[in-house]
Amino acid sequence: MTDSLDATTMPGAMPEGMPFPGMPAPRPTARLAMTSDLRAAVGISRTHMDFYLREGLIRPTTRTESGYLLFDEAELETLRAIVAWRRDGVGIREIRGRLGR
Repeated sequence: MTDSLDATTMPGAMPEGMPFPGMPAPRPTARLAMTSDLRAAVGISRTHMDFYLREGLIRPTTRTESGYLLFDEAELETLRAIVAWRRDGVGIREIRGRLGR
């Protein structure tokens, strides 16, 4: 009979997924969306999205190794605000000022 020990059966072992003592708990991973997902969520064209990116009104959260732009929930909310302001007739310069970008 062979005894096999693993981390879960050792005395004093931390349950799986728990941080080491003194280490912060892992943060939940944020859901990131691609450009096409953002466009679909707010109903704008690729041309409009490209314009907002060029103007710096929308900023990608990160980029994948293959070059895709990814956006977090905060940028989606920013895009929703931009679209609403544009529908209300607010100009790009005014929007840039409101966003501080």
